[in-house]
Amino acid sequence: MKKRLIIAILVCSLTVFMAAAAFAQQPAAGKVFKWRFQSHWPAASASFKPLKDYFETKLTKLTGGQLQITLYPAAALVPWKELFDSCRKGTIDGGTGSGAYWMTIIPLAAVAANCPMTFRDPWEGLYFHFVLGFEDMLKEAHAKFNMLYYTEKIYPTAMIGKRPIRKIEDFKGYKIRSSGAIADMLRDLGAAPSLIPGEELYLALQTGVVEGAHWGAAGGALTMKLCEPAKYYIQPNLAMAGTDAVIINKDAFNALPKDLQVTLDLALRERVWHRTHEYIMDEVNALNTMKRDYKVVVTTLPPEDQKKMMNAAMKQWEKPAAKDAAAAKAVSMLKDFLKKLEYID
Repeated sequence: MKKRLIIAILVCSLTVFMAAAAFAQQPAAGKVFKWRFQSHWPAASASFKPLKDYFETKLTKLTGGQLQITLYPAAALVPWKELFDSCRKGTIDGGTGSGAYWMTIIPLAAVAANCPMTFRDPWEGLYFHFVLGFEDMLKEAHAKFNMLYYTEKIYPTAMIGKRPIRKIEDFKGYKIRSSGAIADMLRDLGAAPSLIPGEELYLALQTGVVEGAHWGAAGGALTMKLCEPAKYYIQPNLAMAGTDAVIINKDAFNALPKDLQVTLDLALRERVWHRTHEYIMDEVNALNTMKRDYKVVVTTLPPEDQKKMMNAAMKQWEKPAAKDAAAAKAVSMLKDFLKKLEYID
């Protein structure tokens, strides 16, 4: 009953977003604004093309051709490490990135992008962001650095491996390509994480340099063909989070006419709902393809071991919480929410 009620609230919220977008004042003919955005995704990423198409086709149409955003792949305009500063200073008009890239500057971003094993279903992440107010906190924090912030989607991260993990002890000594707080969590569980560039990952799995990896979840594993050398898809998910974000230079946004500001803001607020569900359906299809065509087997840890994983994950949540008051408030909100869902005590 509780879940049905929450889902109903989410559907109503989405309806409001869509209705607002539909009835937003139509842009009047006038000056054309051409923006350059850079993504943190390479052109071959499963996430790059959908957003590029959205900006360059749908958003252009929504704005009557007045706002034209060209999305460039990673490092095409500026080095990825300079993405945050380049957007803040207006070197680029905006882009996509992960809050994990700039969490030392805005610790709150780590709660969105670097806290493992928070949500189990996408609707929970959407609810936390858009109903409980976490998205507004992120917007406020990024506004201090001259930029607007929009969560791009809520999506899972999961591990694929060459040997199964059926109990917590199976993590011991397991060589896993990992990064960030997930790597720290896996290390606490006895695994041996290491960071390997994406372009080297397939060969590393094939030759045994690593035995497992997470590159997104099922979609990432299929796109990268990791399911050829690795035949075990391991559950539970290591994360379900709003890791990716669209950031926009505030001066560029303020230079737009008010009608274009409203249209762009509503469009990006609505898209996260659409893109999240589209992405999750793609995940379902990708996992089915891996099971059917590559004989991948799904293994799931028992509830008592999943609880041990959660305890290891929660230790990672405390790191951003110790950095500043906003992050501490967000982690407290997160814990309260997960207690209501009966995921933690």
